[in-house]
Amino acid sequence: MSDPTQVASPTADQPSPEEKKKKKDKVQAAWISFVGRILAQVVGAVATVTLGLFVLQRHGKDDGRAAPAVDAAARPARVATPRPAGEVALAVLPLDNFSGDPKQDYFADGMTEALIADLAQIDGLRVISRTSSMNVKREGKSIPQVAQELSVDLVVEGSVVKAGDRVRVTAQLIDAKTDEHLWARSYDRTLRDVLTLQGEIAATIAREVKGALPGEQQERLARKRLVDPEIYDLYLRGRHAWNRRTPADLQEAVRYFDQALQKDPQFALAHAGLADAYGLMPPSATPDAATKAKRAARRAIELDDSLAEAHTALGGVLHRADWDREAAEREFRRALELNPGYITAHQWYAILLAEEGRDADALRHAERAVALDPLSGLMHQALGLIHLFGRRFDRAVAEERRALDLAPQLGLAPQFLAHALVAQGKATEAIAVAERASPANERELLAILGSAYIKAGDRARAETIRRRLLAQKPVPTTALAQWHAAAGESDTTFAMLERSLSDQPGSLRSLKVDPLFDGVRNDPRFADITRRAGL
Repeated sequence: MSDPTQVASPTADQPSPEEKKKKKDKVQAAWISFVGRILAQVVGAVATVTLGLFVLQRHGKDDGRAAPAVDAAARPARVATPRPAGEVALAVLPLDNFSGDPKQDYFADGMTEALIADLAQIDGLRVISRTSSMNVKREGKSIPQVAQELSVDLVVEGSVVKAGDRVRVTAQLIDAKTDEHLWARSYDRTLRDVLTLQGEIAATIAREVKGALPGEQQERLARKRLVDPEIYDLYLRGRHAWNRRTPADLQEAVRYFDQALQKDPQFALAHAGLADAYGLMPPSATPDAATKAKRAARRAIELDDSLAEAHTALGGVLHRADWDREAAEREFRRALELNPGYITAHQWYAILLAEEGRDADALRHAERAVALDPLSGLMHQALGLIHLFGRRFDRAVAEERRALDLAPQLGLAPQFLAHALVAQGKATEAIAVAERASPANERELLAILGSAYIKAGDRARAETIRRRLLAQKPVPTTALAQWHAAAGESDTTFAMLERSLSDQPGSLRSLKVDPLFDGVRNDPRFADITRRAGL
C-alpha cells in the first residue's frame, strides 16, 4: 500500500537540480515576458491616446461638424478588468477521461473542479472557472487561442484514469502564449487518498508558478482526510448533476448527496453540496428549500469551517430568504477569505453590495467574477445588473446582450436588459425584449413591461398589466409600486410600498437603487420608507 503522505514520482527519471532550475526559470521567464508585453501595450495605448488628442486639437473644431452618433443597437466592447499587480492567470482545462468508459466522465469532471477549487485558494493566482475552460476545450482551440480567449498566462491540462480502487492523474503545465511545456507529472494513488491527491497536485503546480507557498496555504491544501471511495463517488455524481442546474438535475443532486450522507453523516463536502442544491431550487417548486439549504450549510461549517462553498450557500440563504444582510455579508467575506477565487461568492456578494448602494465595491466583485469566468453568461448577467443599479445603463445593456450571446437560455438576462432599456428611455425596444422573455421572475418582468407601456404612451396595455398583477396571490405590492411610480402616481406608490414593508419586506431588497423608482426618489417619503426598511 502506498504512503498517502508521500509525493508521487514523476513519469520520467527524477530530474536533476539543474533541470529543476531550468524548468523554474522557464515559468519565471514566461511571466516576465507577459509583464513586458503588458507594459508595451500600455505604452502603445498612451501614445495612441496622445496622438488622438493632438489630432482632435488640430482638426476637431475646424469644420464645426459634430461627431457621428453612436448606433443605438451597437454593442460596445467589454472593458477588460484591470489585473492586480503580480497576479498570474491560469486555466485548468477539463481533464480527459482515459478510463475507456464514458460513464466515468463525471469523475474526471469532479477531479477538474477540485483542482480548480484548490488552486483558487492560492494568493496571486487567478484561476479561470471550469465553465469557461470547458467552453474553449469543447471548441478545440489551441493553447495560444485559449490564452487569448481567456487572457491567461499558463494552462494546466491532463488526464484521469480510474480503475478499480486506484486513480492515476497526469498533469502538465504549459506556457499559454508559446505552447511550451514547462512541467509534467503523474500521480498514482488509491481512491481513499483522492482528497489528499487533489491538494497535493494543486500545491505542486502552485509552487512551480509562485515559488514557496505561505505555511497557512500549504496547511490548508494538506488538510485532507481519507474518504470512502463509494461515498466520494456519490458526492462527485451529485456535483456532476448540480452543475447542469435544471430543476430535475438539482433533485438528482440532492438524491446523490443524501445517499452519501446516509453512509457518512460526517462528510462535510456532501452537506455543502446539499446546501448548494437546495439553495438554487425555486421556492415555488420546493417551499422549504431555503430552510434545508440553511440547515445543510450550517452543518457543513460545523464539520469543516474551511469550506468556502458552505459559507457562500449560507450567505445566499441569509440574504435572499432571511434578509439578514449583515450575517450574509459575514459569510461571503469568510468564503472569500478561504477561497479568493470562488466565483459564486463574488457574484452573490456583489449583488448584496449593489442593493445597499455600495456601488464601487459591488462593481469590483462583479468584475472579478467575470474575470474568473469570462465565458459565463451568468456572470455577465450579474455584472449587467450591477451596472443597472449603478446607473451605467449603456454598459448594463451591453453586458446583458453579451450574457444572452453566451447563454440564450438565461431567464433573468432579458428582464435586466428590458429594465435597462426602460431606464434609458427606449420604451419600445424594452417592450420588444420583455414580451419575448420567459418569465424567470414573472412579477418583476410584468412591472418592467407595465412601466415600458406607460413610458411608450400605451396606457391601455399598461392597465392590462396592472390588472394581471392585482390578480396574483399574494398581491405583489412592490411590483405594483413600480408600476404606479412609472405612472407618476406617488400616493399609490407609497401605499403599496407600505404594504410591502409590512407583508413582503424581502421584495424591497433593491428599493434603494432600482431605477424604476427614480420618479419618486426625491419625495421625502422615499427616504423614510428606505430607512424603515433597513436600507
